[in-house]
Amino acid sequence: MTALAARKTDIADRVRSICAGLQPLPSSVRYYDDFQGAFQSIRGFAVGSQWEMEADGITYYIDLLPCGEHLVAPLKHAAVWLLAKRSPRTVVAYCDGVRRFYDERRDMAVVEKMIALTPTEFKSEWVNRIEPSVNGAEAKMLKSLLYIFCDIGVGPWSKHMHNFVRSLPMPTSDNYRTVRTGDCFMPMDQQSMIIDYLDEISALVTVSPERVEDVDLRDACMLVISFQYAFRVGQIARIRMADVRVFETGAVHFSAVLAKKKSVKERTRVTRRIKREWCPLFIELLARRRAGMPIGKNAPEDSFLGLVPMDVGNRMGLVTERLTGEAWTATDLRHTAAQRQVDAGVSHTTLAEFLGHSNIKTGNVYFDTSPTQAQRVNHALALSPIFSTVAEVARTRTIDKATLLAAPEDKQIGAVPHGVPIAGIGVCGVGQSLCTKNPVLSCYTCRKFMPLHDATIHQGVLDGLRPVVLQFEASAKGNAVSPAYTQLRRTLTAVEQVVADIEMAEAVGHE
Repeated sequence: MTALAARKTDIADRVRSICAGLQPLPSSVRYYDDFQGAFQSIRGFAVGSQWEMEADGITYYIDLLPCGEHLVAPLKHAAVWLLAKRSPRTVVAYCDGVRRFYDERRDMAVVEKMIALTPTEFKSEWVNRIEPSVNGAEAKMLKSLLYIFCDIGVGPWSKHMHNFVRSLPMPTSDNYRTVRTGDCFMPMDQQSMIIDYLDEISALVTVSPERVEDVDLRDACMLVISFQYAFRVGQIARIRMADVRVFETGAVHFSAVLAKKKSVKERTRVTRRIKREWCPLFIELLARRRAGMPIGKNAPEDSFLGLVPMDVGNRMGLVTERLTGEAWTATDLRHTAAQRQVDAGVSHTTLAEFLGHSNIKTGNVYFDTSPTQAQRVNHALALSPIFSTVAEVARTRTIDKATLLAAPEDKQIGAVPHGVPIAGIGVCGVGQSLCTKNPVLSCYTCRKFMPLHDATIHQGVLDGLRPVVLQFEASAKGNAVSPAYTQLRRTLTAVEQVVADIEMAEAVGHE
C-alpha cells in the first residue's frame, strides 16, 4: 500500500470513529414551513440516507448516500441544525450543494479531512490544496458546513472556533459581476414598455374588468411588485390576501417578509404602497381571489397570487419576454430598480431600506456603477451618448406634415408641459381624450405614437424642455427621487433618439 493510500485509509477510519461517537439522530424532525404557514414532520429521519421534505410548495427528495455511507450521519446532523435555524429552502440548497460537489468530483475527501484533521492540519490543507482547487460557490458551501460542524461539535470543531473558520482564505470571485457590467439592467426603452403595459391594463381593468383574463391580471400584479419594489420571487409568492389592504381612497398597501436573512428571527415584515395608477389591478385581483379564483398547484389557499415561488420565477420570464422581446428574471428587475433609485440620487440608507439589506454597504456596488452628478444631469438632458444608444424607443413609422394636418384634431398631439407650448410633433393612434397619460411627456415613449418626419420639430422639443430639467435638478440638488425629473429624463432621451432616427433615415435617402 502506498503512503497516499494509507493516509486515505487512516482518515476514513478516523471519520468512522468520530461519527460513531455522535449523538443519535432523532427518529423524526419537525420544522416550520414558512411558505405553507404550517409545521411539517420528517418521519423515520434516523433511518437510511434518504428523506423527503416540503419547501416553497415543492416536495424535494434528498439522498446523501452517494457522498459516502460514513458521512451520512454528520451531514444529517448538519441538516437537523439547519432546520432549527434556517428556512426549509436553505436546507434543500445545502443538501443540493453537497450533492453537486460530490457529483462534480466523485470524491468527498475534503469533508473527510474536515472531520478527521486537527484545525491546524486542516488549515494547511485548505490553504495549499483545497482553496486553490475550488470555485467561490464550492468554497462558500464548504465553509458554511464547517461553521455548522463547529456549532454541533463534530470532531475537533467547537463553537469558539468561528473566528478560526472565518480566517480561512476564499477564492477570488465577484458576486456582482453582472451589476458592474450592466448586463442585468433592463434598458430604458424596455422599462418604458413595462410601464406602458401596466398603465394600459390598469386603465382597462378600471373601465371593463371583464375583458382582462385572470392570468393577465395576476401576472400584471406580480410584475408591479417586482418592477416597483424589487422583491424576490419567494417574497412575492408569500404575500397573502390578508397582506393586501385596500383603503376607501382607492390606495393599496401590501406587506411582505424580508427574505435571505441569516435567521428566521431577522425576517421582519415591511409595508409598501402601490403606485396609484396601478391600484385597480390589485383591487380587482383581491376581489377575484375572494370570489374563488383558481390557484396554482401547491399554493396556499390564502395566497394572493396563487403561485409557488418557482412558478413566479417562470411567469416573470414569460411575461417580460412577451412585453419586451427579452426574458428578464425577478433578480434582473431587482437590480434595475435598485439602480433606478441610485441614479435618482437616494442615499445609502434609503437604498438599504428599499432592498431590505441589513448592511448599508451591501448596495455600494450600485453607487459604484452610478453616474456622477454631472453625468446624471447630462443623462436627463439626453446629452449622454450612453443613454442615447440604449433608448431604442419602439416606433413603427413616421408621418409627413400633410398626414398630420389631415388627422382628427383629437389625435393631433399638443400640450403645454411645464409651461412649454408644444404642438405638431405627431399623432396618437388612440386619441388624447382617451389617453390617461401626460401628452408630449409620455408620447415619445409610447408605442401608439407616430412622430412627424421633421427633425427640426423634435429638436425644438428638446430645446424647450431642457431648461425644465435644469430647474428640477437645481431645486432637488440631484438628491431627491423625483418622478417628474425621471419622466423628463426618459422623455428627452426618447426625443433625442427620434431626432437621430429621422436624420439617419434622411441621410440614407440622400445616398
